[in-house]
Amino acid sequence: MGEFILFTLIFVGIMAVSALIFGGWFLVMLVRGIAAFFGVRNEPTPIGPRRPGGVQIGPPVGSRRLCNYELCRAANEGNARFCRRCGRPLPAPMHAQVRRAAVW
Repeated sequence: MGEFILFTLIFVGIMAVSALIFGGWFLVMLVRGIAAFFGVRNEPTPIGPRRPGGVQIGPPVGSRRLCNYELCRAANEGNARFCRRCGRPLPAPMHAQVRRAAVW
């Protein structure tokens, strides 16, 4: 009889922990869904390409552009508007104003 009670207590404990974990996950997903519905995003602001150690790197060489999202970092063509891997919009390339001197 003692083994049955011990088994029942362990089973009820496991079920309670599982219900708490699932309930917490469900609440987080519900809040995220409501926030997404209202247009609130909780994404990090892309600062620029960074290495995993946090060291800033320069712009990509040639006509390649890196995705600014820190979990993607896919290399894209220079004229791409969206990342080929994650689909996020790429920042517009910066244009420098150039003065031209008259040449005789």
